[in-house]
Amino acid sequence: MEKRKASVMGRVLLVVLGVTFLILCLGVTASARGRKLAREERQKQYLESKETVVREIREYLGKKGYPSSGVTLTKREFGEDEEEYRLTVHHGRMEHLSREERDALTEELSGFASGFGQDAVMLVTIR
Repeated sequence: MEKRKASVMGRVLLVVLGVTFLILCLGVTASARGRKLAREERQKQYLESKETVVREIREYLGKKGYPSSGVTLTKREFGEDEEEYRLTVHHGRMEHLSREERDALTEELSGFASGFGQDAVMLVTIR
């Protein structure tokens, strides 16, 4: 009788452990899917914001006398919540700017980072 109780208890324990393992596996899978969807949504938002910011920068540069400027904007991610935006601007006339004029233009262009959020920082390179 006690041998039978031990056998039944062993089976019950095995079933409980199996079900627990299955639940954990499903939870991990659902969590991974959630992170993937969140990452895809952030990427979609970035691409939409990038399009708007690049258009605004080109318009701004055109008004400053630099029409048809080459504008390259990239994002580098450091983990889940840390990002760095890099803007590179190309225009032949910019080569002749003084250091002070370049610094002033760099400062003005870095202000466009607000298109990505309040805390966004943009590193600007003028070539």
